[in-house]
Amino acid sequence: MAIPTSNAGSTYFNTNQCRSFLLHLGTGLTQLSGGFGDTRGQPCSEVTIYNGTGALVYVYDRAVEYTASVHNDAYRFMLSSGESFTFRGLTNVDQVSAKTSGGTGEVYYRTQFFSSNPKTA
Repeated sequence: MAIPTSNAGSTYFNTNQCRSFLLHLGTGLTQLSGGFGDTRGQPCSEVTIYNGTGALVYVYDRAVEYTASVHNDAYRFMLSSGESFTFRGLTNVDQVSAKTSGGTGEVYYRTQFFSSNPKTA
């Protein structure tokens, strides 16, 4: 079955293209991407992040870290080791960035459209 690439002839459009990624994360803020060195990101309506680092992971809803002068870190989420969280309302995974509280480790994430089935008409 072919994956839809347009809304032509349909009231609904949902590609349901899921992709899973592994990111080696450290204390420097890293923008999530489409993997394999691709900095363009992966189109999606949501991303589920699993913290496998063994440390606290800070996740930001933008590609930049907020400072005290910008919203007082209001857009930072914290995931303990072994926790997962799903961010919805995205258009691309590169809208999310993450870093560890210390050390390095692996973060797993999955991009998908499953919770989003936009009606076109």
